[in-house]
Amino acid sequence: MNVRQLKAFKTVVDYSSITEAAEVFSITQPAMSNMIATLEADVGFALFERTHGRIRPTPEALSLYDEVEKAIAGFEKVIQSVGDIRGLRTGQLRIASMPGPSFGFLPRIVALFHKAYPDVLVSLQTRSSSQVKDWIESQLFHIGLAELPVDTSAINVEPLTMRCVCVLPENNPLRRKRIITPRDLQGDPFISLNADHMTYRRLKSAFETAGVPWQPQVECQLFAPACALAAQGVGITVVDPFTAQDFAGRGIVTRPFEPSIMHDIGILYPASQPRSRVTAEFALILKGELARFL
Repeated sequence: MNVRQLKAFKTVVDYSSITEAAEVFSITQPAMSNMIATLEADVGFALFERTHGRIRPTPEALSLYDEVEKAIAGFEKVIQSVGDIRGLRTGQLRIASMPGPSFGFLPRIVALFHKAYPDVLVSLQTRSSSQVKDWIESQLFHIGLAELPVDTSAINVEPLTMRCVCVLPENNPLRRKRIITPRDLQGDPFISLNADHMTYRRLKSAFETAGVPWQPQVECQLFAPACALAAQGVGITVVDPFTAQDFAGRGIVTRPFEPSIMHDIGILYPASQPRSRVTAEFALILKGELARFL
């Protein structure tokens, strides 16, 4: 017994005619009769009475009809679901991100993804890198962006390293320089992230190696307020390229900083959870856009 046989049975009952059912199926009348005969052999009882050239369903066939109709509808629903999944016309995508990329960069990526796959439900949540790692490890989210390192085998990591940029108030005389160094910043107010951040340690080392006193005047938890303070003329800072891009045209200018201050982040996935096609497609778009910063 197969779905085509069941569809043939339903069509014969609906039309009360082997001939008309064969026309619906675009097959010959003998082929339709053979299909019904094979089905009767499979079920073990007669489905139609044939008298005086006419055909009508037996009581057993009428009892079977409702279940056949449900089975065909269920099969067609499965086929529709397969098409939806294959075409990414359904599904969910839960993204967790540290603050920096989530304010401007990731919304642009989500917009690109949504334009291509408008029926996928997307959730974008912003938390600290440590919280993002916890969420990914707990399989609460499908994909995440967080600062490295990751110290658990429960998370698969695609590491990324990007070069931070120097952010100056737009009227600062240093805007005329092509590259900014620690010596250039001697005497200028400097805005840093908190002492536990990787860029604080790397900047401190760069200043000390250059023989320049390391004396930040303002400390922030995140890159965004550091950029906002620079835009207000409070001082100069070094931030990730995501945040610098978000503040472009808002009272700042950016320049390369030497020596390079690297920002280590990673794309995170739950290690024990297979990646869905939805996650894989989003990751492909994400990595394509990230390549500009690496």
